Amino acid sequence: MSQSSAVITYDAIGNREDLTDIIANITRHETPLFSKLRKVSANATLHEWQTDSLSTGATNAQIEGADFSFTTPATRTRVNNNTQIFTKTAEVSRTQRKVSVAGVEDEMAYQLEKRMKEIATDIEAALITGTGNSGASGTARSLKGILSFMTTNVETGTGTASTEALTEDMYNDLLQTIWDAGGRPDMTLVNSFQKRQISSFSTSNTRYMDMDDSKKLTNSVAIYESDFGIQTIELDPFMTTSVVAVLQSDLWAIATLDGLHTTDVAKVGDADRMAIVGELTLEARNEAGSGQITQLTTS
Repeated sequence: MSQSSAVITYDAIGNREDLTDIIANITRHETPLFSKLRKVSANATLHEWQTDSLSTGATNAQIEGADFSFTTPATRTRVNNNTQIFTKTAEVSRTQRKVSVAGVEDEMAYQLEKRMKEIATDIEAALITGTGNSGASGTARSLKGILSFMTTNVETGTGTASTEALTEDMYNDLLQTIWDAGGRPDMTLVNSFQKRQISSFSTSNTRYMDMDDSKKLTNSVAIYESDFGIQTIELDPFMTTSVVAVLQSDLWAIATLDGLHTTDVAKVGDADRMAIVGELTLEARNEAGSGQITQLTTS
């Protein structure tokens, strides 16, 4: 029955808006490499380090009383990477910082917090897929990421197709190749599709099965126990879809020339301006201790 004499919301003009103090951001801010790799210092824009290797095991039996025999040892290799400058900016008008905003005490503080998460994702992407550039006047320096560094141990599967689905045998073949080269891998970096491929492996893995507050059962491979050591499976949204990277994590580090920090920027007009700035690079202490599987199917 119609209520023609009632005051209804469709006709009222003074009803207050219903706006919660919760702001929901959908972002890909997971950064396992940037978060978990050890941090060291860089002292120049070209960061350098040295790699070396041991001789392989050989028969070593000497005659009693014999003279010592000397050989020239292999020379060390000098490796480098360029530091990369990362920036994010925030500009907020004076008026916006004064008005009342739902869910935000200070618009500038909120924007800086958001930009800090964004710059972390930029760094994560560079640490994985960066190709390196020494830079020049008018050209930015850029760092070389893990995929560009790893050249010694690269598997492309066992078939003839240009792309193949990841299998447990392929994964273990790479682990064996790395181990035979002297590496002791412990971290596997994958995107969402390849993570599901690993979760479908039938043997030798540990699954976490938890009942959360919503009474939902979760099931995923977090650790893979192989013949060549326990591998932690890290899901990274910035990992190249067609690649699986296997790392010996202590052979990688992030070298920081200038840590991430905020700085005031000169005012232009009636607004406040700030920037987040940092400069760092990736240190690949010996890429032969890691490896990758490339040309994998992505769907």
